[in-house]
Amino acid sequence: MATLAVKVPTHKVIEMIEQKLAEIDEAIANYPALVLAYKQAQVEFEKSLVALTIDALTNKPELIGSEHNDPIRVSVNNYSRPSVNVSIDADALGFPKPPVSPDNPDSKEYVGREYVSKREILMNTLRTLRMTEQETINASTYANVMKFL
Repeated sequence: MATLAVKVPTHKVIEMIEQKLAEIDEAIANYPALVLAYKQAQVEFEKSLVALTIDALTNKPELIGSEHNDPIRVSVNNYSRPSVNVSIDADALGFPKPPVSPDNPDSKEYVGREYVSKREILMNTLRTLRMTEQETINASTYANVMKFL
């Protein structure tokens, strides 16, 4: 088996890291607005679910039953106190999908023994690459950096 030694220009890796850091910084700045929009979308989603549920209960009595596979299942419990449970199969009734929560761009994760954010790792890597006088880095170092880009 032949070995292959590949060298990657350091300045190109530095440019890629700087570009990724700019993207992360922009995402961090936009994150509060995304969370606010998600919360508003969640409230609207819940309101639409209530409206669709009321519509299904009043206008589609043929879907109501007591079996587990019925789209609208009504069950009565008489254990400690009487109660009525209504279960609705959201997929069977065509309810909309819930909004997706935005991911925190500055979240921390374990990398080895350290609990750090992707931004911190990239900043440390950038500082190290800026200090080096080498014009190239080897492919394995590049591959490790690429995990975070």
